Amino acid sequence: MSAEFTVMMIGPEAVGKTTLLATMYKELAKIESYARFTFYADNDTGVNLDNAYQKLSRIIDQPVFTSIKPLLEGTRGIIYHRFGINFKDTKELDLLFCDIAGGLINVSASDQDFRVFQQQLSRASVIINVIDGAVLMAGSDLLFDKINKPSRIKDLLIPALNHKQNHLILFVITKCETWLNNNDGRARLMKKFDERFKEVINLIQDRPNAVGVVIPVKTLGCVEFSRMEKDGGEEKVIFLRRANKKFEPEFTDQPLRYALAFVLSERDKNRGWWEKLFRGWDPSFKESLFQFIQERDATFKTYGNFQLIRIAR
Repeated sequence: MSAEFTVMMIGPEAVGKTTLLATMYKELAKIESYARFTFYADNDTGVNLDNAYQKLSRIIDQPVFTSIKPLLEGTRGIIYHRFGINFKDTKELDLLFCDIAGGLINVSASDQDFRVFQQQLSRASVIINVIDGAVLMAGSDLLFDKINKPSRIKDLLIPALNHKQNHLILFVITKCETWLNNNDGRARLMKKFDERFKEVINLIQDRPNAVGVVIPVKTLGCVEFSRMEKDGGEEKVIFLRRANKKFEPEFTDQPLRYALAFVLSERDKNRGWWEKLFRGWDPSFKESLFQFIQERDATFKTYGNFQLIRIAR
């Protein structure tokens, strides 16, 4: 009997949530698992995310790079994307990705869409907080708070993490291609994250049922931060399209690998005795899970209860 796990994507408008999801979807087909797991998108999810990816590709192929408009329909509520995971040709679990419109985190608590969002967030085993890396690194404190909203993220996480279930929080930093081109830039990226997300980090470290992982990604590869400009008194981030580089996402498979490994591990922990009796105890599942987890990049910085993402033979 299969189970369902929820993955909630949170973050303000225009930080790159849907871009990340579309590029992660393409990485799904590339994940080579010697562990007999099969990952796939339900039909509507596959069609929608493929269309979003193609739209993204056309935007990037333009000679002059412009800001990316919404890749999927929806401005206020939640867009649901469903994935399935089979083990040895038997359905093991469903994975429900919830992609929220950025403005949803700022509406009134009485708003119906916000109440649905809160409910889904409380159910989420994995929470992906997408962060604008250019603003993180080069924006003023005011712009950083306006765009990435660490205090608001902390307030949303407090009730969600009070539930007894275990939680994996992935801090996925987008728009940070410039700083991923060398080790010094990556180190400065991590230092700035520690400084500016301290209140969120402290929250996770105080919860034994939570672990956080910071994953900087290149969602585009060919677009890099150039400078900050003033536009009518407002700070504006300027990006340049690098003609000598092609659209080539990097590391976008890693949030997916961490999320999949975590939910598979939680699935294995939470099996009831009746299910073990009905299906029979299959030691190859644990061995396969261990092999799959080895495919993650273990160099990312973690916070909180590391044991939640550690699987030993």
